[in-house]
This record gives sequence, C-alpha cells and structure tokens, in this order.
Amino acid sequence: MATPLSLPGICWPLQASTGHLAVTTQHITGHFRAGAGEDAIIVCDLLPAGKFRNGAARHWCRTHQCYWGTQADVADWQATRQMRCRQHASPMGYVLYPALFDPSQFHATTLSLAPDGLLQLRARADDGGALLARDAAALAIDCRALPGLFPPDVVQLNITPPAAQAFTAALQAGTSLDCSDCARCGHPHLDLGSFALAPHRRHSCGHCGHDASHSATAIVSTPLWRLRQRYAQWF
Repeated sequence: MATPLSLPGICWPLQASTGHLAVTTQHITGHFRAGAGEDAIIVCDLLPAGKFRNGAARHWCRTHQCYWGTQADVADWQATRQMRCRQHASPMGYVLYPALFDPSQFHATTLSLAPDGLLQLRARADDGGALLARDAAALAIDCRALPGLFPPDVVQLNITPPAAQAFTAALQAGTSLDCSDCARCGHPHLDLGSFALAPHRRHSCGHCGHDASHSATAIVSTPLWRLRQRYAQWF
C-alpha cells in the first residue's frame, strides 16, 4: 500500500458508541480516494490507557475509538510488527481541507442539520455584514475563538455527521443532555448511537480512553450541547 498522507481533515468511524470531536491537531493521516467520502483508511492513533481487568496493558485508538491489547492484537503485532487496533482496516468517513469557522467573526449564526444530512451554516460577517452560507458534511469550529469552553490544547471542534445526527435525535427525543469532561484529560465526552438516547452516569473518553468518569446525574454527553448554550440557534 502507498505511503499514508497527512493532510488537514476531519474523520469519523462509521459505527461507534463514542467519538472524538475536540481535537489537538488539524491533520489526519491515511489513504484517501477523494476530497470526501466514506472509504478512507486512517492510521491508528494509539496511546497508553491503563490496563484491562485481567491486568494486561491496554492502549486506546483515538482514530477508531476502540482498545488495543487483546491476545489477538498482540499476535497481530508480533506477526506484522505493526501496532494497530482491530478496526485499522475499517473504512471511515472523512472530509479533507475543511473550512475552519471562527464564530467570533460573525453574528446571527445558525447551524442546523438538513434532511439530506448536510450541516447548514448561515452567518453574517461582523466586518461588512456579508452572508456566509455553507452546506457541508462536516464542519470544523475554531476553538481559539471560544476560550474556556474546552481544554486549551483543543485547536478545533469537529462536527461530524454521527455527532450532529445523534445530537439532533436526542434533542427531538427530549433526552437529558449535558457535556461531561474526562476526569483524566479534561476533554469532553461524546455519546453516539444507542448511547446518545439512553442517559447514563459512567462515560468513556474518546480522547484518552479513560473509562471511569462519572457525571453527577444520568445524561447523554456531547460537546455540541456546550456550543448550543453559547449559540442558541445552533441545532
């Protein structure tokens, strides 16, 4: 296979119960056939994440949102000399060179999820009042314009299709929403899939893999809730 490319982009697993939106880099590394799609093969981003219950060391893959360290994982590493999670070959959704939206430069901003699944961003520029109208599969929010909202190492918040769909569904269902931060790294937790419709107290971190953070009450956690508290017309 050709050498993977590191490019500005947003990626997301097509099937996952957690997600990683608050990122510390604007780049993703992998193999891409186009500027956007659901067929990218993205390189694992593994980091130590404590131990399994049997005492074996484990790692967390930020890319594919799963743990590494089972006997099958170790056997694969010994055979290939590549440390990669079990989902390393799974196709992923992606957008390359996404526009970075700085909300501090605009007013009258609205963000919604269209019936076709695209994010619809509308805003007026503070300088001159020009209308910004953008429809995109995924959107990057410049977190430098949102001091105090997320940890200082977060450079942007990536709003992905699964995150937007889960948030919209939870809002429509009247689910108890909030944003729980990881007790270890401080990054915001994202619930996806069935977890986005069933409030719970224990949350696993998509950034560092810590799986023992607890919210004060049972909630569905998403950083999009924190954005909505600041921008009432978002979703």
